[in-house]
Amino acid sequence: KIFKTHAVKAVVSVGGYSAAPAAFAAIISRTPLFIHEQNAVIGNLNKLLKPLAKGFFSSYFKPVFSYPVAERFFSTARLRSELKTVIFLGGSQGAAAINSIALKLAPVFKEKGVKIIHQCGKNALESLQEEYKNLGLAGDELELFDFDPKIELKMSRADLAISRAGAGTLWELTANALPSVFVPYPYAANNHQVFNAKFLVDQNLAKFCFQKGGEIDADEMLNLINEIDIAQISSKLSGQIDNGGVEKIADEILKDI
Repeated sequence: KIFKTHAVKAVVSVGGYSAAPAAFAAIISRTPLFIHEQNAVIGNLNKLLKPLAKGFFSSYFKPVFSYPVAERFFSTARLRSELKTVIFLGGSQGAAAINSIALKLAPVFKEKGVKIIHQCGKNALESLQEEYKNLGLAGDELELFDFDPKIELKMSRADLAISRAGAGTLWELTANALPSVFVPYPYAANNHQVFNAKFLVDQNLAKFCFQKGGEIDADEMLNLINEIDIAQISSKLSGQIDNGGVEKIADEILKDI
């Protein structure tokens, strides 16, 4: 019904259960189906439907297309030179392990004069405000928030990110030229967050810090942070992704419908 009402000429699927009805409807109705695989491990639905798709786009599999990152992450990018501000990114829902490591490292950053920007998730906001207060962090030393639709502005003020490795966030950080320590979500399907970030880690353009038993080791994280050459990594990150990924994918789709 939706296909007829809106005269659908093509379907673009990014996979996942929510995309299945539209993707299968495209095949049944012979409407061109295009797939964008966001992760470095192909999801089950995308793997199943790839042979039936008119086009397949990925930032990890050939032919490679730059990830469709919004232009604002490129326009707010800057080259970093030293660690003055660190941002912790656990996503809009927050990540308990990242919230915990932020609190563990807060006294160290306070002593070094490093500002903390921390996305903690809505449910943890009040409790973390109290915990940071007990640690003596307030005012210009700390920026705690649950969600910001203009997250690129917070990224642009940071010199280092400690973050999960979901594809969207990873490529936004890359576009922003922001060096990162990635803490892959250990329960992600097919361990895809590890593979998402592996190409950066293999080039010494990022670090991995793996969560063990629900916790992140503070000493290990500090050692990794001290190993990072912020200036060198920041200067090289911008070459890993081209601005215009959205337009290039759209052009390919429009050529085929």
